[in-house]
Amino acid sequence: MKKYYLSLFLMAMTLGLMGQGYYQLPAINAGFNPGNLNNDPEQPEAFLAGNNLGYTSVLSSSTADAWSSAQTLPFSFNFNGNAVTTYFVASSGVVTFSSAAPSTTPGFTPALLPSASIPNNSVCAWGMDLTGSNDAVVSKTFGTAPNRQHWIIWASASSSTLGAGWTYWGIVFEETSDNIYIVDMRSYSQGGTNVALSAGIQINGSTAYTVAGSPALTSQNTATGGSQSDALDNTYYEFVYGTQPQYDLTLVSVSANEIAGLSSTETFEAVVRNKGSETITAFNYNFDDNAGNTGTTAFSGSLGTGDFTTITMNPGWTAPAAGSYSIDLDVSDPNNNTDANPGDNSVTVNLQAAQDVPRRFLAEEFSSSTCPPCKSWNDNVYNTALANYNKAGNPLVVKYQVPIPSPGDPSHNPDSDARRSYYGVNAAPTMLANGTEVDYSAVQTWGDALAAYQAAEQAGGSEPAFVSLNGYATYDRSSGSNSADVTVNATVTSNLDLTAGNYALQMVVMQNNYVFNGATNGDFNYKHVMRKMLPNPNGTALSLAAGASASFTESYNFTVGGVSGGSTGNFNLWNNDVEVVIFVEDRDNGQIMNANMAGMTWVGLEDENVVIANIYPNPANDVLNIELAEEQDLSISIIDLSGKTVMSKDFGLSMGEVINTSDLNAGMYILQVVTDGKMATQRIAVTH
Repeated sequence: MKKYYLSLFLMAMTLGLMGQGYYQLPAINAGFNPGNLNNDPEQPEAFLAGNNLGYTSVLSSSTADAWSSAQTLPFSFNFNGNAVTTYFVASSGVVTFSSAAPSTTPGFTPALLPSASIPNNSVCAWGMDLTGSNDAVVSKTFGTAPNRQHWIIWASASSSTLGAGWTYWGIVFEETSDNIYIVDMRSYSQGGTNVALSAGIQINGSTAYTVAGSPALTSQNTATGGSQSDALDNTYYEFVYGTQPQYDLTLVSVSANEIAGLSSTETFEAVVRNKGSETITAFNYNFDDNAGNTGTTAFSGSLGTGDFTTITMNPGWTAPAAGSYSIDLDVSDPNNNTDANPGDNSVTVNLQAAQDVPRRFLAEEFSSSTCPPCKSWNDNVYNTALANYNKAGNPLVVKYQVPIPSPGDPSHNPDSDARRSYYGVNAAPTMLANGTEVDYSAVQTWGDALAAYQAAEQAGGSEPAFVSLNGYATYDRSSGSNSADVTVNATVTSNLDLTAGNYALQMVVMQNNYVFNGATNGDFNYKHVMRKMLPNPNGTALSLAAGASASFTESYNFTVGGVSGGSTGNFNLWNNDVEVVIFVEDRDNGQIMNANMAGMTWVGLEDENVVIANIYPNPANDVLNIELAEEQDLSISIIDLSGKTVMSKDFGLSMGEVINTSDLNAGMYILQVVTDGKMATQRIAVTH
């Protein structure tokens, strides 16, 4: 999913030439920063400097209020209709456009604007201090000319009303539009209190434009406990120079897939804002593509000044054929009137359309036998989901044992370490759905956690896919009693052009039931544990033109038993408890493009008390083939994940049978195959 934001250049206002002052547009709980240019982490100065994010230090921790040295604006900017080039920053939350640093400082206790404590020509988030050891003011410019923003951020600042805690606020100047923003970024109070600020613009001793609630303006995001270190809980207050028009809609952003399926409909979810003075009760949301197709969706509701609304195209847009498309989207006709600023009403979406194929959801879990919560998460979330979520062969699960916390799971190996590094995972348990980490930050109960997992599975399984995979694997013990060869064959067919990106095929050999008696968290039986990624954690590079297929083969020799902490850990290869998952990923963005499970063939187990059988296809549609190496007494049972036997048959002497699965519900099952008193079990999927 790609979000298209309207160009700031198109948003440039001409009203400044006409203006008599500023009007204000609050964006309470907007969930993003103005213009979406600043997506940096909201962290203390030391973190920002340590990660080389390009910030300039303006003021450091101090027990007394002080003004900074003169700071230079990186672009032309007009304040109150007059050009300004430099500014000074007060540690208490004030920026002033003065020719020299003011002789007095505003102090830490705010008052209603205008105030004699504030210099003329100032912007205020007044009421903070920098008395804490991590407190600082930093600045940074985002974007490219002529659409830049200059941010001044009070990072981890203190406040007498906040008590033990910290707060982040930003004052932002925007190129071309000359807009000013005061951004409520991040706040935390150990005692549950809040800041009390005076926010707004002071022109002189008699004229000010003040945010409602000042001088006791509170932060809107203390409910997140300070844990939200990005813009998802941010509020901002926008000040625009000029006279506010009656009707002014802005198309803030559009969410669209970069690739559209021919059998799916794109709804182009849009965020629209009312920047006019009149409440909007009706407007049109329109599309026009380069193939001559048009459509309109009418909004009906109530959109007050400064408010945002979300609208989707209904009916949506469906690609008429495979190919590339340019689609113009715009909003128009607020209350059946002409929009005063149509330059910020439209955006163009470019996407590729291709034939989509069924997707199998892939969950990747990072877990450990030394991680205290991992057992509860496995018992109450992942294993419960696997037992109860019985739909169309989903989900596929790969578990990576990790060294978290120290000393970590003894069966973690270089491949699991590399996979953890690839995703940047530094905590256990962590789960990714089709390559996107599942957010458990608001989880309070195991029921909440399971619901979050199932929501991710439902969304991930319904995403369109454009790459299909088929594969089979051979487990061969004929080379010796202490080793086994696993060979994986995979075929990838792409309906997209995969020649320009960084795409890879992954083959993951797993142990279905991993038993480790040395666990410190009480979890001795892990499911679907990764033992080897073939040929390595980087996978096999893919380059396919649309409509092309390619086949790949990889093998690996496992030593039975292995060494704790080695490449195979405690891998039990004495039986057929092996499974292989194959998937294609876009390594530029970490997204899983599609996944599947390889069918298994067992070779060289004549001396073991197991069944030698070739079972295919898996997933099965209407039939499942069971082929035996020699004629034997054969019986089978198929058991659903609730433990109910849904099919049981005795065939007598047989070389193999074709099992009709057309009457079975789509989902996961356990197949039991018994030959001459020996039994083997295998998971199978049925799809229709």
